[in-house]
Amino acid sequence: MFGGKKTVLIVEDDASLRTTLQERFAKAGYRVVVAGDAREVLVSIEGEAPDALVLDLILPVKDGITLLEELRASGYSLPVFLLSNLLGSEPLRNDAIRLGASYFNKSSTNPDDLVAAVTETLNN
Repeated sequence: MFGGKKTVLIVEDDASLRTTLQERFAKAGYRVVVAGDAREVLVSIEGEAPDALVLDLILPVKDGITLLEELRASGYSLPVFLLSNLLGSEPLRNDAIRLGASYFNKSSTNPDDLVAAVTETLNN
């Protein structure tokens, strides 16, 4: 936590969605750190120690499942909220759950629902 606020790291390559999520989480009282691709995540996560990670499934360089695997292998156990708009993503959803994702849903879902899911997870 930073100054009493919980930190959420948002990894989303769509700038518009990233900004929307950043605004919603900030409005809900979170400190927000953003990254546009997987390369930025390990640097961000080491420097910021986020309380939760909101992660897009489809990213430049490497996908969200691969990144989640790497984070888990590196010992990071923070809650991960994985987003995707892929049709037929049930096998990916299963992989995400196997790797400990707390949430797997469509990127088009109401951002306030995502904020509520993160809040509920972090408060339990």
